[in-house]
Amino acid sequence: MTALTITIEPDEFSGLFALVQIDNAEDDQAPADADLDAEVVSRAKTLMRSALAGELQQAGLPWAPDPAAGHERAAEVAEPAHGVYALAENEKVRKDAGYVLAVAGLVALFGGYVGGWQWTGFQANGQLWDWLNLLLLPVVLGTIPLWIQDREFIGKKRQVIYGIVIAAWAGFMIAGYLVPIGWTGFRDQKLWNWIDLLVLPAALAITAALTGRGIRSRGRLLRPCERAIVAALVAGWIVTVIGGYALRWTWTGYPGNTLWDWLSMLLVPLVFPTILLPALLKWTSGNAAQRASQAHQAAAGPPAAAAG
Repeated sequence: MTALTITIEPDEFSGLFALVQIDNAEDDQAPADADLDAEVVSRAKTLMRSALAGELQQAGLPWAPDPAAGHERAAEVAEPAHGVYALAENEKVRKDAGYVLAVAGLVALFGGYVGGWQWTGFQANGQLWDWLNLLLLPVVLGTIPLWIQDREFIGKKRQVIYGIVIAAWAGFMIAGYLVPIGWTGFRDQKLWNWIDLLVLPAALAITAALTGRGIRSRGRLLRPCERAIVAALVAGWIVTVIGGYALRWTWTGYPGNTLWDWLSMLLVPLVFPTILLPALLKWTSGNAAQRASQAHQAAAGPPAAAAG
């Protein structure tokens, strides 16, 4: 097979060079300047191999497939979809289905709250708090991992809009307690209820983000300012725990909740999947995942592309 030479543009080389510097800093290495170019080339090959392997996996092909397998898979992709798959891939059908669902939802809301349709169950769940319990999990799962993993591709204007929305939501929550705004249902909720509401979506979103970024990038998942925010939130939570149990701050809703209640709320959805489970799997398998990845790369041999 013919070797392929790829030219690295200056901006691409700068990005690779920055990644090599970060990796060396993490590994406490200080290579000579003469070795940096070689490390940049090695990093480029590693990134190319990783991206290629991921694309092949999505295409349903193994690493370094033979031409026959590629032709066979291409023929399968070229075949027209049938039945439900054809409908799902049809953009017009998806758009029309979205309109139908939106209209159906509006009709159901009108009938449930105005028309008194008991079968909807909407009147028994007429507060914003009820809808947060229903919708928060899917919304967080669909958006937060993307914001974490692909935040460098989110424009400044959109980031400003997100900041404004978050600030407006915070003000609305405060108004729900102070005014109070009865239909929000916030006035009856303690801090314990908010933690209970947010823990599961946050845990699943964080787990998805960590999985998407990979093992090597986990240490760089948060920027310094974001780490400071997380540290401030943890410190604030510790203060509320002390105030809730020692000073009897009733607004926290903590008094009456035992260690078992805390474990039920935090251990299974948050601590176990994000901290304990990865370490447990690594220990029980003897770090099989990393060794399998290394063996896979070794078996693949040097890629056909040479960066320079």
